[in-house]
Amino acid sequence: MDTTLWTPKNLLALLAALFAVAWMMMPNTVRYNIEEVDVANAKNLIDAGAVVIDVRPTGKYDGRHIPGALSIPLEVLTVAVPAALEAVKSQRIVVYCGDGSTLGPRGTQVLNEAGYPGAVNLKGGIGGWADAGYPVRTGS
Repeated sequence: MDTTLWTPKNLLALLAALFAVAWMMMPNTVRYNIEEVDVANAKNLIDAGAVVIDVRPTGKYDGRHIPGALSIPLEVLTVAVPAALEAVKSQRIVVYCGDGSTLGPRGTQVLNEAGYPGAVNLKGGIGGWADAGYPVRTGS
């Protein structure tokens, strides 16, 4: 048996490939074809006038949210995009959830599919936003 194939570098590459295949085969893993932005870029978009949508349940929104964010829970958004958003269809929209990897990506996809191409997901969600020291508000 040729042991030169089993070098640490080759073993690491094999493990990485196996992990990637296993991850892609996980049944609960959902991948969305959406644009994502980090907190610094989201802040720039918001400062430039982007609409901000919090897709978490209302109680979570009341706990803390980005100032000026609209509360449109994902369960509402998936039924129908509110008519009030029609006026901002061509604008940039920053969508967020708690961690940026659960409700936010789905909400962003719903908006993109409904003809809102400027909607992006905030990676890190409200948690990442607050951790970066950006302002949050509580209450409605």
